Amino acid sequence: MLISICMCTYQREHVVNTLQSIATLRLPEHVNLEVIVVDNDDHGYAEMLVKNQANIMDIPVFYRQESAKNIALARNCSIKNTQGEWIAFIDDDEIADPDWLANLLSTAQTFQADAVFGRVKSTYPSNSPQWIIDSGVFERPTVTNGQEVTSGATNSTLISQAAIKKYQLQFDADYGLTGGEDADFFYRLYQHGGNLVCSNEAFVSEEVANNRLNIKYLLKRALRIGETYTRYRMQQAPLVNKFAYLCDVLLKLVILLFVVLIKLPFGQSKYAKPLLQLVDKYGKIRALFSTNTVKLYS
Repeated sequence: MLISICMCTYQREHVVNTLQSIATLRLPEHVNLEVIVVDNDDHGYAEMLVKNQANIMDIPVFYRQESAKNIALARNCSIKNTQGEWIAFIDDDEIADPDWLANLLSTAQTFQADAVFGRVKSTYPSNSPQWIIDSGVFERPTVTNGQEVTSGATNSTLISQAAIKKYQLQFDADYGLTGGEDADFFYRLYQHGGNLVCSNEAFVSEEVANNRLNIKYLLKRALRIGETYTRYRMQQAPLVNKFAYLCDVLLKLVILLFVVLIKLPFGQSKYAKPLLQLVDKYGKIRALFSTNTVKLYS
């Protein structure tokens, strides 16, 4: 069995560390790997980094370039260059646990899944504000093995090549500067009847970048996540469904506003998470009435 590992990169030297972690993966004897790295920098920032690391790896590593600054097009380029029965996704700022891919594959086979989402464990640089660590704003929700979901991200993921071809799935370039192209992609797989599950055992680690350790970035990200959710789930929905959705989100926003006000005197570590949830709800509502969305990659 061949598994193709896809990774997009943009001006990040850590891509070498990610490749090094892939080189130490523990896999069943019948599994072989190939790695496709797509550089989304038009000047080819990562070319020599990737090729130099590839020269000392036993796994074939292929460098490709997508010059248009668009993360969705870069992901499409990576898929287009795969040969594997399964495609794995990992980000260029992550480190794969040695059993990451084996656990993803085991979960896929056990639950007959079309896609499996592993966990991402956040780590923090030494200069991180304590309130960010205490608040848990970068911590992902806990999952159970085999837990069914309706969408997911490409940061620790395995998907069947057969499912991609069967449903002719591609990442939507309209999300190329905002992000959320992965959530949209996997939600369409779910709508086609795909079986999407979580793996509690498969994980990668990610050190939070210094430029994200601030409330300005967190608020912008929360707004974008809310907007994206509405775009891919409600854009084509009937008017009556949109109205029900609006009422539900509006009620949650009001409740969160009260929660934030109650927690405000206790410090940023206490009110940060509900504040971001509130902004997420605002983003959900805003996207119902506006196409002017936040761009994380502009």
